[in-house]
Amino acid sequence: MSSLLLSLPSELLQLVVLESTTPTQKALRSTCLRLGLIATPLVFESLVIDTRNRRHVSKFLRSLCSREGPARYVQHIHLVSFKLPRKLPGLGKEKEWANLLAAAIPYMTSLKAISCSASEKRIFTNTALWRSLSHINSLSISSWDGKQRKSTPNLHLPGLTDLSFSGYGCLEYASTLIDTSTSLSTLSVQHSLHPDDRFDPFSPSVLILFHGSQSSSLTTLSLSGNLSLSVAEVPSFIPHLRRLQSLSLNMDFVPSEFWQSLRREEIYIKEKFALTIWDAEHAVFDYLCSYTGLRHLVLHIKEGVGNDGVKKVTRRHRRTLCDVDVQVGAS
Repeated sequence: MSSLLLSLPSELLQLVVLESTTPTQKALRSTCLRLGLIATPLVFESLVIDTRNRRHVSKFLRSLCSREGPARYVQHIHLVSFKLPRKLPGLGKEKEWANLLAAAIPYMTSLKAISCSASEKRIFTNTALWRSLSHINSLSISSWDGKQRKSTPNLHLPGLTDLSFSGYGCLEYASTLIDTSTSLSTLSVQHSLHPDDRFDPFSPSVLILFHGSQSSSLTTLSLSGNLSLSVAEVPSFIPHLRRLQSLSLNMDFVPSEFWQSLRREEIYIKEKFALTIWDAEHAVFDYLCSYTGLRHLVLHIKEGVGNDGVKKVTRRHRRTLCDVDVQVGAS
């Protein structure tokens, strides 16, 4: 079977490896030189750092410190943990591993994105590591606990264009990241209630996120969860959306003044419009019918009736819509 596989033209061989699962790609990598050359860049494209489930951590991290090694293929790092695999003496190991990873970063010439959990303090507060990552353009932070008192890292990521932030409690740190990322074009914020909280009618305002930002280069915005936008805040929010092409909102309530302002300022969402809400007001459909050119439409209306409005919108954009996902009354 292996000889038959190797007899395939290079283009087909690449396709076979590309369509294989990650475990299969790892197996193919050790089969022969020809398959190894194809599979190696794919295997190391996304690198997971989780020292709890790995042997010979130091040896592996040192192997990345080479211009000809696999580090050059790494495009995304998912930082999970620097904890010891089991309770052993030698707490300095965790710091050593973080420093080894920081030393390997310069060899990751294709690195573009980082994702990490804020619940792992060893990763999130390691100054040397984040200093070496200052060139990345995509950052994803999960499990942020804004109620927990802890030092927050002073990240300076001047090239950041894509930020994803999820958690609960205070949103000030997300605001700081947004404020210092002047080239930010894609922003996704998911703000949940703390597990110990009851429903809070005073949800944090979306304006907190843009607290120190004077202008915005955002083209894609996604906001979901325990967030609010009042009528009085709409005029201050609109200037941050002037370049917006994709908008996704999953909130309990969005005032009609918001949709009216988008229409008045001629801010037309043409790539993707996604709205999940309890009850859609007429202003939503009036806005969507005020222009043409929308490509992707997602409307999930939990209560109320919006069938007539939906029909008008789909008819208005029928020449450009690529896909439509509409659910009305499915709470």
